[in-house]
Amino acid sequence: MICPDINKPISWNRRALAGTWHVTLKVDGVRAIWHDEFGWISRAGKPLYNIPPYQGGPRDCELYVGSFRDTIRATRTKFRKTDTPTILREHLFGLDILDGRLNAGALIDPSAEDIFATLSSAQASGFEGVVLRQGVRWIKVKPHETLDVPITGFSEGRGKHAGRLGIIATALGDVGSGFSDEERVALWAEANAGTLIGQVVEVSAMELSAAGKFRHPVFVRMRPDKLHGKSRR
Repeated sequence: MICPDINKPISWNRRALAGTWHVTLKVDGVRAIWHDEFGWISRAGKPLYNIPPYQGGPRDCELYVGSFRDTIRATRTKFRKTDTPTILREHLFGLDILDGRLNAGALIDPSAEDIFATLSSAQASGFEGVVLRQGVRWIKVKPHETLDVPITGFSEGRGKHAGRLGIIATALGDVGSGFSDEERVALWAEANAGTLIGQVVEVSAMELSAAGKFRHPVFVRMRPDKLHGKSRR
């Protein structure tokens, strides 16, 4: 399936910005794009399920059903089960035509302190972060910057982690912390089934080294909604 051509935010560099920036509140959901031939699809071009039919309005949305986990469960379940979260039209937040619920005003020539204060206010209201928009330039601001990278390898754990995942390898370095015991077991099963390499993982890191490698990386979660490919900031 063709990957949709949408605006993709870059990460904030922690510096002041010039000009007027419109502040969009960021929910921790899944990007849902309407395609006239394929219906609702993810930014990776994968089909999304159980979303109400398109009836006009925004074609590029953020979908959020209470939590990232429930949003993934709802959109990735082709055949609904009794515990599949229900997606209502109110769970779609327009981005190309901005949903008023996400509009948090504007910042003019914001300093780093201004942007951090805006981020803190958004978090206090229960949002993941903010996106600063200036035309087609979108900048993502989150408390801990994360990167989405494809898995290139893996190793079995040692000691108490023997028989399950120890680390995953990526182009930006190995990641061995942040996994729950259940995740190590599930991902090791995928590794043995030959389906782990190539999947996209979200990693939080203190920063990137001068060589472009993770410093103190921590596994955040798998991103089945993201496209396999090069890392994104």
